[in-house]
Amino acid sequence: MPIFHFLGSRAIRVLALVWCVVLLLTEGAPGCTCFCLKDDTGLVFGRNYDWHMDHGLVVVNKRNTAKRALLLDASDHPANWVSKYGSVTFNQYGREMPCGGMNEAGLVLETMALTETRHPQRDARPAVLSWLQYQLDNHATIAEVIASDKTVRITHVSPIPVHFLGCDRAGHMATFEFLNGQFVCHTKETLPVAALANDIYENSLTYLKQYSGFGGTKKIPYGSQGSLDRFVCAADRLAKYRSSGDHSIIAYAFDTLASVRQGNATKWTIVYDPRDTVIHYKTNTCDTTRTIRLADCDFDPRTPVQVISINTVHTGLLNSYFYHYDIDLNRWLVYYSMKHTAQLLFIPDRYIEALVQYPEAPALRYLTDWEAAGPFTQEGKRCEELFDMAFGPEQSGAETKWRRISTDLLATYPNYIDLAKAFKGGEQRAAYLRTQIESDRKKSVRLEIYSDDGVKAWLNGAPIHANNVLRGISSQPDTLKINLKKGSNTLLLKVTQSTGPWGAIVRLRPILPQD
Repeated sequence: MPIFHFLGSRAIRVLALVWCVVLLLTEGAPGCTCFCLKDDTGLVFGRNYDWHMDHGLVVVNKRNTAKRALLLDASDHPANWVSKYGSVTFNQYGREMPCGGMNEAGLVLETMALTETRHPQRDARPAVLSWLQYQLDNHATIAEVIASDKTVRITHVSPIPVHFLGCDRAGHMATFEFLNGQFVCHTKETLPVAALANDIYENSLTYLKQYSGFGGTKKIPYGSQGSLDRFVCAADRLAKYRSSGDHSIIAYAFDTLASVRQGNATKWTIVYDPRDTVIHYKTNTCDTTRTIRLADCDFDPRTPVQVISINTVHTGLLNSYFYHYDIDLNRWLVYYSMKHTAQLLFIPDRYIEALVQYPEAPALRYLTDWEAAGPFTQEGKRCEELFDMAFGPEQSGAETKWRRISTDLLATYPNYIDLAKAFKGGEQRAAYLRTQIESDRKKSVRLEIYSDDGVKAWLNGAPIHANNVLRGISSQPDTLKINLKKGSNTLLLKVTQSTGPWGAIVRLRPILPQD
């Protein structure tokens, strides 16, 4: 069962520490270089990924998939959405946390380290941590990405300091930076050079003016691995490009990336073709081009997610070699990346596991804020008989003593409500649980209840479910469609106990277009 992705305060503190260490690593790490290049017939986006590890997964992300943002601050307001577009992404620190990619509409976005990044403080907008995946899920054009800043923000607790370069199928391009808490975008007339490395774009333009062909006299610094020098070299290559039947725009893009390569630190070299929605890439371990055609990818949400190792032994067209994702692949990816970053070796595995589990059901909302009443028994009655007996919480006007009960995010069964622990064991008894479900509008959702043993449920005082059964918590959940009103909704549960463990797990799942 997935660990709830919206982390409690204890997990937040540890994971925030994890990502702060990653931030420190990023400051001293090799940088990356990206650019966009177009002519009358072609459009490409080039990217060098420079880092100390080369392993990763290429992931085919589904359209029409409900998602809820992973946030490190449990008190922040997460964005919720249903992906409009499928995409192919390059992932090294886990699924749903891509370094870059392209969606089926031809939108390309890539990240690069930028230590000056300072994200906006909390405001009324919902927040996302994986800003790049959110954009690929929801938007087709650069204009839509720019406009989205009015409705969603990158979380202020987002310690990976990066900025972004993007382009769309029509050839519109933009840089996206978060400086001093403000969203800064360069596009059209304010983007004279469609390139980006690891310095603020405005500073890169100022530096460029010293060089020949851009207003200065200095020689283009080919061979230098500095961020500003790589920006200058990319700008020079873009300015010198001429369409030629002897040299394709894709080949020129690969040559340009080779000119700003940082030796063995350059792990992946990627060229996107947004108009044909094709991706070409090479790796440090294999200089033979691999190709992925998005038109032939399976973005249907009713079929399994597809992945392939970035360093697959296959070359050429990869579409037929993709295989089914399972959580162990994500576990390998996350653990490998963490365990091969020396400064992260002290992080407990159970917190890493929270990141591993997130993509399994990122739209799930576990209900964790409960009150409990009980236990209730009757001499000589078994739990199957107690199931239909109305105790205080079911009786109108009856006085009932309620007390708060906590769930455990990192238990064997995450977010498990342990009634045996709360009521110090016992057999042949029943207890009640209640919570409030807040909804921003009138809507229908799916309610999933795991229980040990039987369970009865009421929503806003009306009975909605009853299952008088003896079972363990690992059984399949009872699932039903419920209708929430706008505002606060009261959910009441009765859970019976025979012998052994006793408890419940309750979660909400959105209703999707294909349901």
